[in-house]
Amino acid sequence: MLQENYSHDPQTQYNESQTAVDITNNSHTGFAIEGELDRLKELILSSSHIPLTELAIVDRELLLEQILQIQENLPIELGTAVEIVNRRQEIIADAQGYACLIVKSAEEKAHQIVQESAILRQAELDAAKIRLRIEQECEQLQQATKTEVARLKQNAIAECQDIEEDVDLYADRVLKDLEERLAQMLTIVQNGRQQLDL
Repeated sequence: MLQENYSHDPQTQYNESQTAVDITNNSHTGFAIEGELDRLKELILSSSHIPLTELAIVDRELLLEQILQIQENLPIELGTAVEIVNRRQEIIADAQGYACLIVKSAEEKAHQIVQESAILRQAELDAAKIRLRIEQECEQLQQATKTEVARLKQNAIAECQDIEEDVDLYADRVLKDLEERLAQMLTIVQNGRQQLDL
């Protein structure tokens, strides 16, 4: 049935497209940007450090050579990456076309199967089982969600109580300190008045 709606075997076309992607992925393996960046990092980390400082002595020529190597090959790597991405989009399009053919064929076959009552009854029974399983899973999920919400609520209440206790303790310390200072000031005032009375 697929042969009638397509010029050639879609599975063969999909395999050919996949092979093309594999070839594209392996077309440029002489330079690995990650490896070059790792070498640059190693060059910096292996440099001699100046004692008692965070500074290091780096071989300027080696550093510039490594950076130049990356600059020269980066456009090639980017071009290869873009090419791979573009080719993957073609593969996806081919796969979608192939999937559409499969869906169309499946719909035609399903239409024929529906005509047979025994198979239809079995399909209805399977659908009922699936529906029941989904309902049970949803119920379990709802119960788990309620339990989690209750746990989070209890945690929030406990945290609020802890915060309130901390606030009360802090306020008590502040008021006690203020009370002591006021008592000291009152003592000073009383001593001053006694001296004035003398």
